[in-house]
Amino acid sequence: MNRIIISIFTLAGALTLNAQSDIVVLDLTKATTTLNFDAENGAWTGTYDDDAESIDSQCFSFVHNSMGDYNTWWGFTASNSANNVRQDDTLKFQFSNMAKGGIVLNEDGTVKTDENDMPVVSAEVPYMVAYASSSFAKHPADMAFNDGKAYEAVGVYVNLNSYPYYCIEYGDSYARAFHNGDKFTLTIHGIAPDESERTVDTELASYTNGDLTINRGWKYVDLSSLGIVNQIYFSLKTTDVGQWGDNTPTYFCLDKLMVKPVSTSGISTVNANDANISYDRANKTVSIGNASFASVYNTAGQCVMSSENNSFDISSLSAGIYVIKAGNSSLKIVK
Repeated sequence: MNRIIISIFTLAGALTLNAQSDIVVLDLTKATTTLNFDAENGAWTGTYDDDAESIDSQCFSFVHNSMGDYNTWWGFTASNSANNVRQDDTLKFQFSNMAKGGIVLNEDGTVKTDENDMPVVSAEVPYMVAYASSSFAKHPADMAFNDGKAYEAVGVYVNLNSYPYYCIEYGDSYARAFHNGDKFTLTIHGIAPDESERTVDTELASYTNGDLTINRGWKYVDLSSLGIVNQIYFSLKTTDVGQWGDNTPTYFCLDKLMVKPVSTSGISTVNANDANISYDRANKTVSIGNASFASVYNTAGQCVMSSENNSFDISSLSAGIYVIKAGNSSLKIVK
């Protein structure tokens, strides 16, 4: 008989790392984006608001995209749902995780643990939900730092969203239940200030030798191998692939992303004559000082805008992460 092995969570040194006072720990109760939640399904009420381009908390900026007329969103949203019950209406109830809430922090900002040194979870703590579909973008679930600085990656907690969890276990009209050899893998990509990339993989579900191991709780992932980054994005890969792409819904949940400040800035300066690039997020305006020309690139490296003005508007661009280049300087921004 096939067995289901439930993986509750893995700390992997998180408690020791989190004790360092200089580590910034994602805490959505400190969000500068207004986070109100739907009383029925826990979803952030801005999920289908096309004007809501990111969720910001502390130094973190999570990119959000939507087409509200079609009840479609991708990238990141937030939730406070504690309902992990299997639902028929997956469009409405796609905002929950299997741990039934977010991770509680102590007053000093460290992760609170129980008598077994496991993270304490509460239905009152909000967390991030990601829809990381490669059909929408090269970087389907993207995060950058809203202060223009680079940070040293430390770690993050991830969890299976309830929608793919039940598809993996039982299947639905699109996805089949997992069988021997199947995997559902989250890849975490770190982009350094020089645009080089490193990755960390973690399996959220795998079926091996008749046993389905499936993640049901918050799992700690060590990100230290990513080094210094000014952008992190996430992608999911499933072995259940059909004619039109992934059959397993590519959702996951995220909480308590941890980074460490470094002196390196997200702005690359080569000499004293470089442009002084700045971005006013409130007015969607870029300024390039005394430079005579600027170009704007998306995460695929494509030039999506250029200007000969010292100040120009980028409000026509879709929500996402962009690199502004002027002279020998560059600045990565979140719109």
